[in-house]
Amino acid sequence: MGMRLRLLLSALLAFGSAAPAAAQVRAVAPGPVSVVPSFSPALSPALGPSFGAPALTPLLAPGLAAPSLAPSLAPALAPVPALAASLIPSAALRPAAAAPALLPGSAPAKDTGRPQRVGTSLKDLGRLAGIADAGAASAAFDGAVAKAALENAEAAAVPLPLGAKSVSVVRLHSAHEASGVIPHTPNTEHFIRELAGKWDKIGTLDLRVYRDTKGDSFRAVDLTGRSELAENLPEVQPHEAALIRKIQLHSKDLQLVIREAGKTPDLIVDGVVTEMKSLFPGGEFAVQLAHANEQVLAHATRHRLAPGAAAIDLTSVDAVPVAEVRGIINDYVRTGAPLGLAKVSVYAGKDRRVFVRGKDGLFNVEGPRLRARSEGKAAPALSKPRARFLVPDALNLAAVPDAAVLVREVTEPARRLRAAGIKATVTAYGSARILQPETARAQLEELYRKYGRKPKRPEERKAVYAALQAVEMSKYYEIAREFGAIVAREGGGEIAVVSGGGPGIMEAANRGAFEAGGPSVGYNIILDHEQGLNKYATPGLEFEFENFSTRKMALRHGSMGLVYFPGGFGTMDELFEVLTLMQTGKMPRVPIVLVGKAEYWKKILDFEEFARMGLISPGDLSLFHFADTARAAWTAIVAVPAAL
Repeated sequence: MGMRLRLLLSALLAFGSAAPAAAQVRAVAPGPVSVVPSFSPALSPALGPSFGAPALTPLLAPGLAAPSLAPSLAPALAPVPALAASLIPSAALRPAAAAPALLPGSAPAKDTGRPQRVGTSLKDLGRLAGIADAGAASAAFDGAVAKAALENAEAAAVPLPLGAKSVSVVRLHSAHEASGVIPHTPNTEHFIRELAGKWDKIGTLDLRVYRDTKGDSFRAVDLTGRSELAENLPEVQPHEAALIRKIQLHSKDLQLVIREAGKTPDLIVDGVVTEMKSLFPGGEFAVQLAHANEQVLAHATRHRLAPGAAAIDLTSVDAVPVAEVRGIINDYVRTGAPLGLAKVSVYAGKDRRVFVRGKDGLFNVEGPRLRARSEGKAAPALSKPRARFLVPDALNLAAVPDAAVLVREVTEPARRLRAAGIKATVTAYGSARILQPETARAQLEELYRKYGRKPKRPEERKAVYAALQAVEMSKYYEIAREFGAIVAREGGGEIAVVSGGGPGIMEAANRGAFEAGGPSVGYNIILDHEQGLNKYATPGLEFEFENFSTRKMALRHGSMGLVYFPGGFGTMDELFEVLTLMQTGKMPRVPIVLVGKAEYWKKILDFEEFARMGLISPGDLSLFHFADTARAAWTAIVAVPAAL
């Protein structure tokens, strides 16, 4: 074994077992989490200016890695057992205050009031022993090294934006370390350069690295408990720093988001992604609100996050004009623009008002929750029914759904569509009983031959009337067929027409897409009658569902537009479920198109009467549109920008 390698491994063993450096982990969030290594200031003078650069090789945890090397290398290392101790001043290894170590065999680092992680790498020990090139470390971002460094940390509860998968916390002691962890993009280069120039006023930074369900990440600087930090960070304007100080008065957890891509919001406040805006004299609140919504919506779409918030400072007034602000916000909602905001905080002088989106889709002033009158009182005793034989044992008799089937029906359809290169869907709903025109007319002619054009018996008149209605309704078969063809042609193979997979309107929409050469998807429900998978679904994109609930989820999943043709209970059930989900904010707002004359829909569903009776909000009437033709239905869909 070469002399240099023997020196290096001896130093490693001695440093890891005889006098281990502190190795504390900053705990972070639920799910897979991690911490990038950083290094104690107490060790830096002894180990050189480049010690601890994030671009170095992975950590070797003191007291853990050394024993795994010892069995095979102990004979070769025996002659030089104390080399590392002679190279490192004892003062550098002396533990400071008694902060508890979180890894086995570790000693506490200097107590700075904030947890940190201290560690060493093979490259650092090599440089210390004179083996490695002292100038080998680079400040450039190294994605592979950063990924290796962000592994195997412990978890703790910190606010996590809804939709994000995990978060890691990185303690940075220098601009050099920051440059190794923050990706170098056109949007971040200026931030990184300014950060280096301001580091003497910063000292240390805690950087949170959030990961989304797609595996992508975004980063934010922790401002929690450091009211002065915002003024010293790059790209923070004085008016923004002033607003951050106001937000800090009400926030327990606050980070400044690093702008790694276009249209990125400014902050994460108590786990809610938030865009800051300041309204100066002459400015318009509605314009600033629209810009804030655009920023948050773009970021939420990019990382699949829940709706966020806006923080708007009215710089020229002393108190928030609540009624005026609420009216402007709700007027913006009624425009039908896709919403990325669930909350708007407005600041004026020392006043602060928070407007939150309610179940009706509109914003109102946040207030204390009402306490139940019975709070603190015992519930009244339930009297036993006298006739117990009238109470069925419904719970014991009810069948329990097969969990494996539910999971398959929720996950499999979207997976197969993505594998087929489909980026979005357009869903067509409607009656399974509507016939194609040729069939409807043939059935009517058969009844005319059988009963004449003016039947005398009541049952015969009913049969002829029903056949006439079938001919009238068959026009919707042709409209659905034409609509499917339009989506297929203009979607370029990336937009699939999705239906319930059965006959009638479902068959027509699938048929139009299939004949036009586009992807045609059928989500069939297994029933004893009426429903069977039509022949116009693209092979490989047809599915059989046992459960209505999972089928309805699949029908609307990933849809850029929902189109409803005339139908019965099933169609109305699906329409009202989607309206409810959008009204309550549980589903992104996408265009809902009701095909047919507005008079037809108002005859069977008087939506405006709901609003007149106060059962829905007038703004809820903007959730849907009417269209007479297939082209008008498609135009209504593409006219609205895509939401989350």
